[in-house]
Amino acid sequence: MRPALDLRAHLDTRGSAILMTISLILIVGFAALGGLLQPLFLADSSSDINLTLIVLSLPLSLIIPVIAVLIVAGEWSDGSIQLTFLQRPGRLGVLASKVIAAVMVIAAIVAFAYALAALTTWIGGELIGEGAIFSAFGDALTTQLIGLAAILLFSLAVGIALQSTVVGLVAAIGIPFVVGTATAVAMLTGSEVLMDVVRAVDLQTAATVLASGDATAFELIPLVLLVVLPAVYGAWRWNNREVA
Repeated sequence: MRPALDLRAHLDTRGSAILMTISLILIVGFAALGGLLQPLFLADSSSDINLTLIVLSLPLSLIIPVIAVLIVAGEWSDGSIQLTFLQRPGRLGVLASKVIAAVMVIAAIVAFAYALAALTTWIGGELIGEGAIFSAFGDALTTQLIGLAAILLFSLAVGIALQSTVVGLVAAIGIPFVVGTATAVAMLTGSEVLMDVVRAVDLQTAATVLASGDATAFELIPLVLLVVLPAVYGAWRWNNREVA
């Protein structure tokens, strides 16, 4: 495994430079929107880190799938994976290396985003408003990180299974949107059958429940269906797929 090579291969391209620039602009913009503008809208003119993290989760929920799928499946789509396999024997080692590289990039982005969220919340609360609220920072951080981790796991599993950037991005972004819409419909209709079906594919809710320690065996179903099975199938396909 040589994740440094995959990091360099991903970051040293014009497309990656554009993507990272857009990602940073979105993070800075949403962090400013969440932290600096809160005092203008909240009744007590304060700035709450919890709200800032919720606002930041919007761009991060798009940035994470894009980066994860591009790093894992990008070389299959552009055909350069053949050269990679010739230079680095051991396909599963290459796969593991790409997964590590994706996790490293996303971890750095999330760390930057959360540090910026804390800064903008402090500035918005202490310098613009009437105070910054960090009392629930630990719980808010844990909750948000669990949700982002679920997005990352699903995105990696989809990228590994589909080995196509276009199809992988459609699945990684589209399926959670469909699940969220189905959840809203199930709640409006009050259908218990539909709610159970949605729960079986709602990875983020299952991850939150699992982390809280209140999970039942049912919460393992989304993890198996959306992460374990696609990743196992993708690893098998990665190791046996013919390279055109």
